[in-house]
Amino acid sequence: MQIKFILPGLALALALAPAAVAKPPGQPPSAATAITMSATSGIIVFSGATTLSGRLSGAKADGVTVRLEHDDSRPYGDSYKPTGGTAVTASNGKYEFAVKPLLNTQYRVVAQASPPVMSSAKLVRVRMLVGLKLSDLTPARGSLVRFSGSVFPAHDGRTAYIQKRSPGGRFITVIRTTLRDAGDAKSTYSRRVRVFRDGVYRVKIAGDSDHVNGFSRLRTIAVHG
Repeated sequence: MQIKFILPGLALALALAPAAVAKPPGQPPSAATAITMSATSGIIVFSGATTLSGRLSGAKADGVTVRLEHDDSRPYGDSYKPTGGTAVTASNGKYEFAVKPLLNTQYRVVAQASPPVMSSAKLVRVRMLVGLKLSDLTPARGSLVRFSGSVFPAHDGRTAYIQKRSPGGRFITVIRTTLRDAGDAKSTYSRRVRVFRDGVYRVKIAGDSDHVNGFSRLRTIAVHG
């Protein structure tokens, strides 16, 4: 006959060990509620749009109302206001908003879950819209070519930099001019430039606290004679 002994220390440990608690059958582990947000583009040109989208996760992710908030004044993040836009999450928790800010704006969303949950912030920057017209694309060597255009929104008094692309690919300012008043919506500029060689040109408007640098489309001048 065999006699089994249990060491005193082991017996005490077994006595103090907590009993395992069985979970109710069919109950999945709960996931922490969270919401994400991203933008299709973090920089847009004035009058353009971008899409903010993300996903709500958690035990109840579908059919939840999501409120969009924005802050368009520096320092961003201390004066959010509702945009008035709301969305309802789909069956997979996804949502989206189309936004068209007129100046640099930071966004966040708040999901009306229980308890409510907030996304991280996303700053959408807005470029000034810069137009460019040339009076002649094929001027004679040494001729004056007029550069003109409109800038949205209005930035009266700021400097327009007329630039030419160098052989190395950098844009070099060849002349400056000042934006003029053209009403509440826009400013305009106009300046004649004497050209001697072929070149690729653009106009740049330096950014400020509300907008980032604006650039016109590229225009090519082919000199003859």
